[in-house]
Amino acid sequence: MKLSYLTLAFAITASISGLAQADNRYKTTAYLKTDFQTQEWNGGKVTVGSLKGVIETHGSKVQGIPNGESVQNCLIRVVRMGESTDVVANCSFVDKDGDIRYGLSERKQGDMSVGGSGKTRFLGGTGKYKGVTGSCEYTSKYLPENWLVVESTCIKDE
Repeated sequence: MKLSYLTLAFAITASISGLAQADNRYKTTAYLKTDFQTQEWNGGKVTVGSLKGVIETHGSKVQGIPNGESVQNCLIRVVRMGESTDVVANCSFVDKDGDIRYGLSERKQGDMSVGGSGKTRFLGGTGKYKGVTGSCEYTSKYLPENWLVVESTCIKDE
């Protein structure tokens, strides 16, 4: 009998822990217009440019991460050498109140025609985002006419 109570107590604790963790999670979807320039360099290619568009946060019950839209602006640098890809994007996200979040996205796979998966780290910001940090795992997919869609699953640091 004692083992059954311990098992039940462990299951309840794990469920509560899972719920708390779920409350720190949210999703984003971004639709971005790309403006890239590419140059051959040292046997590979270097691409630089910008990503501009709208990002929507949805499914958030996270304190400090409200649901809604923001304007996303990124400067991006991509180095492609053989099969190796190194993508780094410095981004800002401005919400309806004018508050800004800062993010740093990195990806080590895929290319600039089909996209790939990577990680974004949020580094705080202004207003309601001051001191708010967290991370996202994202997947990007390039669309016709220089458009890009990025789907992310995120978690706020505690």
